[in-house]
Amino acid sequence: MKMIKNVNILFWSVFISMFIFYPSFSFAHESDVFESYSIFVDVGPNLIKYSYDFVLVLEGGKHVYDFVFAPDSKDVRVLLNNVPVDCSSSFEVGKTIVLCDMSNALSGKNYVSAEYISSYSLFDFENMKMFKDSFDIGGNAIYFKLSVKLPLGYILPARSDYFVTPTPDIIYSDGRRHIISWDYNNVSSFDVSVIFEPSSGIDSGVSYVSLLFYLLFGFLVVRYFIYYRVNRKKTEIKEIVYSHLLESESAVVDALQANMGVLKQKELQDITSFSKAKLSRVITNLESRGIVKKKPFGNSNKIFLIVADKVKKQ
Repeated sequence: MKMIKNVNILFWSVFISMFIFYPSFSFAHESDVFESYSIFVDVGPNLIKYSYDFVLVLEGGKHVYDFVFAPDSKDVRVLLNNVPVDCSSSFEVGKTIVLCDMSNALSGKNYVSAEYISSYSLFDFENMKMFKDSFDIGGNAIYFKLSVKLPLGYILPARSDYFVTPTPDIIYSDGRRHIISWDYNNVSSFDVSVIFEPSSGIDSGVSYVSLLFYLLFGFLVVRYFIYYRVNRKKTEIKEIVYSHLLESESAVVDALQANMGVLKQKELQDITSFSKAKLSRVITNLESRGIVKKKPFGNSNKIFLIVADKVKKQ
């Protein structure tokens, strides 16, 4: 059954190829030399974004260059040495002709970038999709690189050697989407075909990075909830405890709160103006109810404000 499916897919691949008459991109001048030529194809569910970067070596000044794009090309943008150039588009049967003003080109190396979107080379059949394209360099590329990024939620079938032509140099992932890459030297044209299918499980919509984010977010929510509950309980305890304080006890607690919860007993006496005996009695009462704690410190004591787990009424 699986073999029949593979045969059907290959049949449709050949069938579709019969109807592709024009490459998605062509540089009209057949004698140009490209030091490097890179194409990045970002395949979406319904549209493809093409990005070209190449180094064009020119001997003399040519003022207008013709780019041949796919027939449904949109949002065309061309840059010469990182500066946008003026272009005009015209539509013919099976192709889009884009004329660009290259009068500012340098003699020697020129850096050219071009990008556009199209759906011309994307096909649906059965439960799969196919990207199939032909790239006419319009000269010779000394170094050529093509990268195709599959849509989010799509992967190559198990036998990728059946579904990717030609054999890629590398297949990898950016953590969310699969990328297929080819590297060649001395290329004048390049044909490519990639068949891909919806993935199952985590790849179908949730990346590992997204999953990690959701887990971290959930952890922070739980942590905040616990923190809120604990601190609310502490606040409730404080409110209950402090509601039962005498005026003299409140004076001691307020003094401790204003001084980060700890004071020497002598300092407390100076702040409250209580006699030594009265302060000692107030501290003893508060300590017996778990509101403060007294610790020896040299020839005196340090008084610490604490939160009681149980309220002991006087």
